[in-house]
Formats: sequence, structure tokens, C-alpha cells
Amino acid sequence: MHCWIALQTSLTTEAGPALLGEAALQRSVASLALGFTPRVALVDEAVLLDVTGSLRLFGGLARLMQLLEQRVLAFFETNNLQALIRRAQGATSLIALGRLRHTAGKAAPARARVADLPMHTLSAARPHLGVLERIGCRSWDDLLRLPRDGVARRFGAELLEALDRARGSLPDNHDWLVLPEHFEEKIELNALVTHGPALMAGAERLLAGLHAWLLGRQSGICALRLTWHLDKRRDVAPTGEMDVRTAQPAQDLRHVTRLIAEHLAQQQLPAPVHSLSLRSLVTEPLVDAAAATTSLLLEARQQGDSAVELIERLSARLGPAQVLAWQPCADHRPEQMQRWVSAQGAMQSIAGGVRQTSARGQKGLKKPEEAARADALYPTWLLPEPIRLAAVGDSPVYQGPLLRLAGPQRLEASGWLMSGEAAGVRSKPAAIRDYFIYRSQQAGLLWIFSERLPVPQPAHTQPRAWYLHGFFA
Repeated sequence: MHCWIALQTSLTTEAGPALLGEAALQRSVASLALGFTPRVALVDEAVLLDVTGSLRLFGGLARLMQLLEQRVLAFFETNNLQALIRRAQGATSLIALGRLRHTAGKAAPARARVADLPMHTLSAARPHLGVLERIGCRSWDDLLRLPRDGVARRFGAELLEALDRARGSLPDNHDWLVLPEHFEEKIELNALVTHGPALMAGAERLLAGLHAWLLGRQSGICALRLTWHLDKRRDVAPTGEMDVRTAQPAQDLRHVTRLIAEHLAQQQLPAPVHSLSLRSLVTEPLVDAAAATTSLLLEARQQGDSAVELIERLSARLGPAQVLAWQPCADHRPEQMQRWVSAQGAMQSIAGGVRQTSARGQKGLKKPEEAARADALYPTWLLPEPIRLAAVGDSPVYQGPLLRLAGPQRLEASGWLMSGEAAGVRSKPAAIRDYFIYRSQQAGLLWIFSERLPVPQPAHTQPRAWYLHGFFA
């Protein structure tokens, strides 16, 4: 047996302009409904869902309708909206739509008898309501009692076809909603905007539609582009734009909203803006999306902002060059093994590498014991420049005598092993060193190296120099 749901929502927010218009609201609800069935259509004022093939998956009609209503309410709550949801069910799309219209504005039972539905609940009968009322046809049953040939001659074949579809004699044919591969929407602003932060009101309207699109496609946004269209009467470029990227795919757009607000707060507009457009650049499917699990929200939902979100917000507010992160470099010299780069770019590369590693099943990773052996003698605090130490005989001295614990760890970086050697430019002299770990009674564990002497050694060779390069915690 077929099962259809008719869904209608209306905003109840009182003060201020509506974040979503009626048409945008219906499209958003239809996008959310695609998480429960692929057969979704927009018909007049309602969203129609054919859930025949989804009942068993979601545990029956009652459970499916409960989850659908919860998802729509959660979407409205996320976007700070208040809405009234009405729904009805029927064996065909016209029966569900008729029952939905029959309950509008009255406390009527949602499951009214099909024969008792009034004529105004049938879309095909609305142009002929005056004539039908005068001949005594006030319900679907009254119309079905009339001769079919006379009804076809007087009102047209469309009315009979609608009745046949309502009774199930003809199949329900609708234009099913298919979400585009990329989200792109443009809106006209209510007034010309001359300041960057004032564009946030229009951006929130676009983000609400993007949020519904992401939920319908069960995807997360990684990069988007916000474009503002400038007044053509000014001698400036016709548009301005900015790209916002996140290290992790986001479906809850509250973090993205904060990033856009930080960027717009620093934006200088050369001319008034009359419209905004938003386009998705990079999206990724989410395995733990709500439609793919038994829960309403994401399974991995955390309280508060993550470290990645904090870094992205600080980079947007202070500038990418002001928020730095440490990255390792492939160099044998300890002072060249690391560099400071933009934290936002580093987080994006790390997140991309983690996703690629997960897709490969963590192949190619070093074993923990191998990494531990390679870094066993490296200190936690490396000095910016090595400090030359005094020596007594062939032993270094630092705040008193030192006790050797480990070493030597030999290091040689010269020739093609040095960065810039391939281009014929050597930024640092060659490094030929022996590293040791010494214990000091005052300073703790020290990382000390000595420059290796040439072999064979000349007759009058000065004692080799000792340098303090780092401290162990």
C-alpha cells in the first residue's frame, strides 16, 4: 500500500524581516525531506513525500513522521526561526494534500474520510467552485456521483483525471526534487549597504538555504565563496568576493557564520552593495550524517569549539600571518628541522592528510617504536642559536662540571644534503657534529654537540669546540 505525507510550514517569527521567504522556506523543507525519501515534490503550498519505500528503514510511519518533524524543528532552531508545522497522511498524494488543506485553520481530525473532503481541497476543482456549489457538489463524493461524461464536458478532463489520481486509478506523476551538485543562490538586499558588517544579514539568509542543501545531500562544506554586487553607477569593479575555507567539512554552519562575520568586519566596500550571491566550492559527503544514522544530529557532536575552529576564527580576525603553527622539515640539521607557517594553511593540510590516511586504511604510517627511536635524542627546547661553552681538557663545562649520559649521535649535512645546494646557494655552512647528552647539577639535562675534527688531524690542532644546543624537560 502506498503512503504519502503532505507537509506545510509557516514562520511565526514576529519582529524583524523574515530570514526565509515562503518559497525559500518550502525549498528548504523539501531539501530536508530528501534525507528520508528520494521522492519529494513541491506542489502548491505543500511538500509531498512518497515514503512507501522508506517505512521499513525508519521503523514505520509514526517513527518516520516523528523524525521528520524533529529534523525540521532542529533546522529552524539552528537558524533562530520559529515555525508552525502541519502534516497529513494519505494513500495518494492528493488525499494527503486534501487532508492537509482540510485541517487548515480548524481543529479537524487529520484523518478525515476521503469522501467527506470538501471541494476546495482539490486543486483541479478550484476554478469551478462557484458552479459546483450551485449544483450541490460540496464534497469529493458528491462529484463522484455525477455522470463522468457530463463532468468532462462541463468542467474538462483535468478534473476527472485529478479524481482518478486521488482514488489511485492513475499513477501519481510529479516533478521530483533533485538537488544540484553545487549550491548557488543570489538575493537582492532590502536596501543599499555601504558597510561590510551590514552584509551579514543577507549572508545569513543565504547560509540558511545552504544549510538545508547540505542536510539534503548529507554533505559538509569545506569552501564557499560570498560575492557582493556593487552599484554599477560607481567607477569601480562590478563585484567583490571572498572565499572562506574550513579544515574540516562542516554541516552545522554556526562556525562558518562566525568566520564570515570576522571577514566582513574587516571589509571595506568601495561602493554600495545591492545584492549578494553564495556558491559552494568544495563539499565532502559525511559518513555520520543524521540521515545515515539512527540519531537526529551528528554522532560526533562536541560541546564548544574545537581547536581547529579556534585557529580559523583567530586567523580571520587577526590575519593569517599573525597565527602561526610549527611544521617539521626534511633536514638533518636540528635548527632547520622545523619552520613556522600560517596555522590556517597548516591545519588544512593536516586535516587533508588525515582524511587521505583514513581512506587508505592507515597504510604507510611509521610504527610508533620507529618514530620513538628516531627522535630519542632530540630535546624539547632548542636554542635559537647554539651557545659556545668553555672546555676543561676534552670535556665541556656549563655552570660547573658535566656528566656524560649518552652519545655521540653523529650528524653530517653537507653538499646535496643541505637545502639550497641544488640551486647553487648555500644558506648555512656545512654541519659536521657529534651530539651528546650531559647532566648538570644546576641546569638538568643538556644537549651539547662538538664539531668533528678533520681526519687525519694536523700536528697543531686546536681543541674542538663545544656548543650548547638545547635543554631536555
